[in-house]
Amino acid sequence: MGRPPCCDKLGVKKGPWTPEEDLMLVSYIQEHGPGNWRSVPTNTGLMRCSKSCRLRWTNYLRPGIKRGNFTDQEERLIIHLQALLGNRLENGSGNLMATQSMCTTKSTQGNHLKM
Repeated sequence: MGRPPCCDKLGVKKGPWTPEEDLMLVSYIQEHGPGNWRSVPTNTGLMRCSKSCRLRWTNYLRPGIKRGNFTDQEERLIIHLQALLGNRLENGSGNLMATQSMCTTKSTQGNHLKM
């Protein structure tokens, strides 16, 4: 017993996103706001899984997302939060790391743990 699948796997496009798909997703989110990700593929006509749409928005298309390396202050904050919260970093970082994607933050966190 569990949650039903997010989409019908038949006909779902995989692989790199095209600029046209990005534009469709951004336009839809600007008009309707982020949320109810299950309805996004059907309402936009995207042949993508709802999870793929959510991750694309969260990690790549969201306004204000910062690209590039962390500053020294951000790295110290990640290390401090890791020491304080452990692997629950994403629960506690909240707005502190809002400009970086959680994917990038976790990657940096993992790199420092290996040292």
